[in-house]
Amino acid sequence: MAVKINFILPFKPRRPAGGFRIMYEYANRLALNGYDVHLYFPVKTPYMKYRLPYFTRKFLTKVEGFRTDKWFDFIQSVKMTYIPEVKDKYIRDADLVIATWWATALEMGKLSASKGRKINLIQGYENWESHQDLLFSSYNMPRVTNIVVSSYLKTIVESHTTKPAILIQNSIDSHKYHILTEPEKRNPATIAMTYSIQEIKGSAYGLEALRMVKERVPELRVEMFGVCPEPFGLPDWIRFYRNPKDIVELYNRNAIFISNSLTEGFPLTPAEALFCGCALICTDIAGHREFAINGENALLVETKNPEQMADRILNLIRNNEKRIRLALNGNNYIQRFKWENAMERMEYTLNNLLKNE
Repeated sequence: MAVKINFILPFKPRRPAGGFRIMYEYANRLALNGYDVHLYFPVKTPYMKYRLPYFTRKFLTKVEGFRTDKWFDFIQSVKMTYIPEVKDKYIRDADLVIATWWATALEMGKLSASKGRKINLIQGYENWESHQDLLFSSYNMPRVTNIVVSSYLKTIVESHTTKPAILIQNSIDSHKYHILTEPEKRNPATIAMTYSIQEIKGSAYGLEALRMVKERVPELRVEMFGVCPEPFGLPDWIRFYRNPKDIVELYNRNAIFISNSLTEGFPLTPAEALFCGCALICTDIAGHREFAINGENALLVETKNPEQMADRILNLIRNNEKRIRLALNGNNYIQRFKWENAMERMEYTLNNLLKNE
């Protein structure tokens, strides 16, 4: 009989989101490996800020079901259910249960043992809201295994609990994200960047840096993408794509990728860009340092420092050999973050939990 795994998500996102993509990838890949996978989306989660009232949200789940929000392709055997809240009566008995985000994890921790061995998949240091005491308590729940996606998160989590955290770093689909155009054949004055209205993504600082570069490099060409609408007032030398279908081609059209985040758990887009042969310039934060080594496979800059970002961009545009070297070194280093490696580690962890029931 197949091992049953329940995934509990904070909500059902309408647009692509990194933390959800990781959960979805694990669900899909475990299902492909013969696990019986079921995803649960609560309509109400404590401490979650909602735009619409509960009854409206519940009504929409009945009307829309799972016909919308098709930004991820699930295999047919993956089952999905909306539930009012994370309670025993709404969730099937299983062998394992995995939750992400601290408030969802706390609710999972209250479930009975019949719902499965419990795993808290920690994908960021989620201290940007209040309730820090509850965040730390989510690291220290009894009979819950903590899995973290980056080494700096392992250090943080283990400083708030006596339990060891298991490190399984985020991964990229190397069959999808790869080099199509060799770095040496790319126009050095081409840059890609993600755009977000979230302040912690630092997009405003990236835009300011690009404007500075444009003043010195008139031929600069920029391609930006994101899940939000195009920002107002973009100059004509910046092209914006909302949810681009050809993201791999976009990465391969550009020589440099910049990432401006103020905080990350394990950022996916700069890692994807490295797989696709871009030279990476990113902020000097722990999440980026998981795979970015300053001067060896990337260039790091201070957060909120557009002048320094502009200087690094100009340095690579004017020093083509350095750009190519960084791109090739980055592509070589990032290969260790393939999904095959993460899945091997995850299945090893799951099997150990089942053996120790």
